Amino acid sequence: MAAVYELKGKINAENSEQFMNDLTAFVNEHGETMLDASDLEYISSSGIRGLMKIYKQQKKLRIDNVSDEIFPIFYSAGLTEIFTINTKLPELVNDGWEVAGVGASGTVYRMDSDTAIKVYGKGIGFDYVNQERELARQAFISGVPTIIPNKNAKVGDQYATIFELIDSKSLGDLLDSEPDRFDQLMDDYVAMMKDIHSIEDTKNYFPYLQDLWLKYDFMIREGLSEKDAETVIDIYKNSKRSKNLLHGDIHPGNVMLSDGGMVLIDMACMSTGPDILDVITVFRLSMYGEEVGLKEAAEKTMGMRYELFKPFWEAFAKRYYDTDDPDTLAKIADQVRLVTALDLMFSINTIPPEVARNYYIKVGKGVMDTIINPNKDLIRQIFAEGKLDL
Repeated sequence: MAAVYELKGKINAENSEQFMNDLTAFVNEHGETMLDASDLEYISSSGIRGLMKIYKQQKKLRIDNVSDEIFPIFYSAGLTEIFTINTKLPELVNDGWEVAGVGASGTVYRMDSDTAIKVYGKGIGFDYVNQERELARQAFISGVPTIIPNKNAKVGDQYATIFELIDSKSLGDLLDSEPDRFDQLMDDYVAMMKDIHSIEDTKNYFPYLQDLWLKYDFMIREGLSEKDAETVIDIYKNSKRSKNLLHGDIHPGNVMLSDGGMVLIDMACMSTGPDILDVITVFRLSMYGEEVGLKEAAEKTMGMRYELFKPFWEAFAKRYYDTDDPDTLAKIADQVRLVTALDLMFSINTIPPEVARNYYIKVGKGVMDTIINPNKDLIRQIFAEGKLDL
């Protein structure tokens, strides 16, 4: 973790040499350093040249809590292009905001008719918040319909991001409350997913979704027997890589209708891979939640009643796989259920570790014995090819 050096008062030609000496000594003693500009009142060009020397020494520099008065100085000097500069966070109070959506990393609230705020879960650090913000920006540049965050904030001791969300409701809310629009909403939802899956990450910016999940292989090893853990991890390691974009958690609670169009929130898992991995996220909540004891959590996350889960999945499968054939649809559901069982061993990491460990104890072995091990050859094939065996 980087050490923190506080920038204070006015840094100008009179004291810039002393400032540089003090900062250099601090960096030499502590190594990687982050600067806190909470109490910085002014910085001149001589002070900025001092920052550039530190930048060259440690190859990167991050400055937090930059005030609205100081930010234009950094911007004019071009520092925003080479440093990581974060403005000072406004402190807000939740005075009864309406919940607009619930994701794995936090809750989106509607502050007023034009503005929403995502409040991240306790313990989620600022680096994670900034990373999701940049993922959203890069996704938008790539052609993904997503909300672009305006600025970060704090709500109590939790980090948050504020963004524009005009007259919006989640897809789950609309599917539940406006049944007359069900078919059209499903048409638009599936069309949006297919558009996203057709976009290639030509800049190689986004990670493979499999690699995001494999970071949590230690939880698999803790929760399952050595043999079962190796089976799950090996299948995932050898799954198909693809440079086409995925949202990574594209359930109806993470899809908002804003200003007449569908846009995505909760971009923390924006990544690349075969589209079956996004199909899994649809099935996991809509058809698998009750089976693994997550029914109430799935209702909260999806934003709609459990009674709608099966009709939702069936409508999705018909549209995504472009078929009305009952036998084909049954085969799709059977195979997606198999790969979802394995994928859930990784995606369970999105819940608190103690809850995840209880999941492995109560459910993990049963899923391995009844679903994954008896069908591991087909599961391995689907992951390796990145598509169902239809």
